[in-house]
Amino acid sequence: MAKNKKQRGRQKFDYAKDRKKQWKKSKKKVKIGHRGVEAAWDDRKSVSQNLRDMGLSHDVNKTIPLPKTRDMMAKVYQDKDEGMEVDVSPSGKSKKAKKLHVMKQLEQEANTPQEGIPRLSTEMVRYCTYMMDKYGEDYVAMARDVKNYYQDTPKQIRRKIMRFKSIPDQYQEYLKQKETLMSS
Repeated sequence: MAKNKKQRGRQKFDYAKDRKKQWKKSKKKVKIGHRGVEAAWDDRKSVSQNLRDMGLSHDVNKTIPLPKTRDMMAKVYQDKDEGMEVDVSPSGKSKKAKKLHVMKQLEQEANTPQEGIPRLSTEMVRYCTYMMDKYGEDYVAMARDVKNYYQDTPKQIRRKIMRFKSIPDQYQEYLKQKETLMSS
């Protein structure tokens, strides 16, 4: 059923919203996860002004605008009467970034290769240690075990255990625990 004109135009006050709390929340200091950006941040400026000063982009669509199709066509075709080409370059004032060291630091961090430390989940470690403690190297018996919930084949179990052994931190910890149990 359609609403009449009075019902459509009326806006009701939302009593469930705490406007004071909302305002305080909006005025809180911005949390930034990067030390360089946080050091260069100025609380008196807006987010877009801060990012512009650091040489970063707040809105990519404004930073690198895509020209409209008709503008691109105008650039491609020359005006036959005057023999001139239409310029479609973005016109507007561009300010120089004052805090370029932040941008350079971010670029440097992005270009450094990150080495991932291989880890297995605690459940997988528990599964592998249980199987190794109970069966040793008998993968066929491991496949028939009740705790083989995922019904892994002997080859799959062997691969999981070899992966566990290839991670030195977790495997060395397992060997130390096994040693302490044997000695006591």
